[in-house]
Amino acid sequence: MVQAYPINSHGYESIFTDWDTRSTVRTRPRRMIEEVDHGMVLFSPPLAPCVSHPLLQERGRAAVDEFLTRRLYLYLDFTTILEQGYINPTLMRIGRGNIGVRFSEEMRLDAHRIYCDEAYHALFSADLKHQVEVCTRTPATVVGWPRFTDVLREAKWHVPSGMRPLVEICFAVVSETLISGVLSGIPADPSVVTAVRESIADHAVDERKHHAYFTKLMEDFWPQLGAAEQRTLGPLFADFIIAFLGPDLRAQGAILRAMLFDPAEARQILADTHPAADVGAAIRQAARYTIRLLERVGVLRDGGVYEHFLRLGLTGDDTGQHTDAARILPSAA
Repeated sequence: MVQAYPINSHGYESIFTDWDTRSTVRTRPRRMIEEVDHGMVLFSPPLAPCVSHPLLQERGRAAVDEFLTRRLYLYLDFTTILEQGYINPTLMRIGRGNIGVRFSEEMRLDAHRIYCDEAYHALFSADLKHQVEVCTRTPATVVGWPRFTDVLREAKWHVPSGMRPLVEICFAVVSETLISGVLSGIPADPSVVTAVRESIADHAVDERKHHAYFTKLMEDFWPQLGAAEQRTLGPLFADFIIAFLGPDLRAQGAILRAMLFDPAEARQILADTHPAADVGAAIRQAARYTIRLLERVGVLRDGGVYEHFLRLGLTGDDTGQHTDAARILPSAA
C-alpha cells in the first residue's frame, strides 16, 4: 500500500529552492592550510578558556598553541561523528518516510539535500584535521566519543523501542537549532588560521538553512504525538541541550593529560576555567532560540517537563538558581 502524506500543515515551502547554486558543497573550494607558521592560531582562545590558566600559560606559547590545536581536533571530530553517525541516519529516515511520523513530500526531499550538506561538513572536517596534523605534527590523539553519544544512548535505552526514532528526531532538532559559539565565533576571529575560519564559515552558511528547516519540522512533528509520547520525550530536549552545549571536560582533561599535565593539575585547570555559573549562562544564551521554539510548540506545557528544564537551569524566572551543576559539568575523570 502506498503511504499517504498530509498536506503541509504549516504551509511548508522548500527552504532550499536555491540549494543547487548556494549550498557550500556545490559552491565552495577545498580549504587549504597555509598560515600555521605565521603567528596565527588554530582555534579561537576565548572559546578555549583553559589556555588562559596560569598553569598552562607558564609553559609558554608552544603549550598554548598545542592546546588550541588539540581543541580544534576535538571540534572537528565532534562534527564528523555528529553528522555522519547521528544526523544523517535520521535525515535518511525522514527522507524515506519511515521514521514513525509523517512529513510532506517537499519536507522529505529537503531532508535529502541536508543529508548532502552534512556529509560534506563531515568530509571537510576530516580533511582539515588531516591537514593540521601534517602541518603541525601535533598528533591527533583520540580522546573518546563526544559526550552527546552517551546521553543519546541512555535516552534511547529508557524509552520503548518503537519510540527510538522519535528520540532521534528530538536529538536532531536540538542539534540543528542551537546557536553554536564555534560557528558564530571562529569566522569572526582574525587570529584564527584562514582555512579554519573559512571552513567553519562555510558550515555556518548551511546551518542557517538547516536551522530554519528543523524549526518547521518541529512544528509539524510535535502535534502528531500523543500526550504520553510528549511527556516521555519532552525532558530529553533539556538533556540534549546540556549534552551539546556543556563543556566536555572529560575530553579536555584527556587533552591536558596528553600534554603531560598530571591529573591534579588537569582537574584544577578545568575547575578554575569552567565555573558552573558561567557555563550555565553560556548554555542559556546559546539555547535561547531552541527553548523559545519548544515553548511555542507546547513542549514545556507539561509540568514534569517544565520542572526538568527548571532543575537544569534552562527556564524559570530565577533561571540558574536551581541548576544541577553536576549535570552541566560532569566529572572530568
